[in-house]
Amino acid sequence: MIFLANQKHKIVYKNNEIEFQIIKTARKKTSEITVKYDDILIRAPFSKSIEDIESLVNSKAEWILQKIKENSGKKPEIIFPTYKNNTTLPYLGKNVILKIVKDKNDYLEFSNNEFVMHVNKDKVKTIYEKWLFNISSIIFNQFIEKYSILLNIRPKKILIKNLKSRWGSATYKGIINLNVNLIKAPIEVIEYVVLHEMSHLIEKNHSHRFWKIIKYHMINYPDKIKWLKINGSNIL
Repeated sequence: MIFLANQKHKIVYKNNEIEFQIIKTARKKTSEITVKYDDILIRAPFSKSIEDIESLVNSKAEWILQKIKENSGKKPEIIFPTYKNNTTLPYLGKNVILKIVKDKNDYLEFSNNEFVMHVNKDKVKTIYEKWLFNISSIIFNQFIEKYSILLNIRPKKILIKNLKSRWGSATYKGIINLNVNLIKAPIEVIEYVVLHEMSHLIEKNHSHRFWKIIKYHMINYPDKIKWLKINGSNIL
């Protein structure tokens, strides 16, 4: 049996407010602290009073504050979608509000920075993913054209796929594969991945020459890599 306290609690330690949420469970004999980004969760047995838990948090305050500091800048911007009404769907690096309307026809509209899903049955995810595929070629192609000119090389074919472990790839035959889920990332991150794969048509490996090409065309490319590292699991 598990009880999740609705109200958050907090203590003040050396002028720092530490806010935390409590889960009480019969399965626990000792208390446990979990720090994820800046969210602090205390799992404790039913026998532990609020005073006991606050005392524990106070005793571990230095460790908690250090964990929060280490996690600074690592919290994903993108919310993992649940495909429910009034939640969000990721698109171009933003969490866009989703409104679901029951309809005989199934289709997705994007207007006024809002998704409106017209759907008869429970297939919101399927319609959203189809919409991403339909719009992805328009977004990818603008950067394919840009770097075909700048790099003086053109891929033989562009394939858009729902990849689970990579953002893109370039084959020895000059074919570029791009992950449709990139459409959930900011436009500049999409551009970076296209540049990355286009550069592989010139330099196959991640050599010094390869990264020199990348840096020449996008000096702040490490920021794009960092965004994908932090948010990647929430857009795949």
